[in-house]
Amino acid sequence: MALITLYSTEDGIERLLTQPGDVRAQAVPFADIPLEQASPEHRQAFADYVNDLKLAYDIAEAWWEDTIETQKDLGLSQKKAIAEAFDERLAGPASNPHVVWAVRGYWMECDRINRLVGSGKAVPPEKLLLKWLIEAGETDLVRLIACMPYWPVGIDEKGEWC
Repeated sequence: MALITLYSTEDGIERLLTQPGDVRAQAVPFADIPLEQASPEHRQAFADYVNDLKLAYDIAEAWWEDTIETQKDLGLSQKKAIAEAFDERLAGPASNPHVVWAVRGYWMECDRINRLVGSGKAVPPEKLLLKWLIEAGETDLVRLIACMPYWPVGIDEKGEWC
């Protein structure tokens, strides 16, 4: 079954790929590197991320369907049940802790790798986490991530991702 969402995947993609530029914590300059030309460390992190995100997707999809069914059991129509579920969980299926864990963890891992590989090979975390999913044709995973209204990361007092 396709992941149930209220919102445009394209709008979510645009929002998530644009947002980090507003508050960028940048230890090293980024290069616009496609997956095939990325460092071995970045490629391995992406492969691990896809594997972990697929597991998280399966959990989140079932959990989200149950969340909507619970609303329907309370007497709401399918459409109203979906809207109510999103009202309670703004990121919809992407609010599942397994999804948030994968996204946060691999964002931090990308930042760690960027510090190791240095200038000219650093990859923006949002590229590894979303753009490369798009390029890899991982449509279901992209749709899941695009449900997030924002990336679940912040910047600390030192200007570092946290």
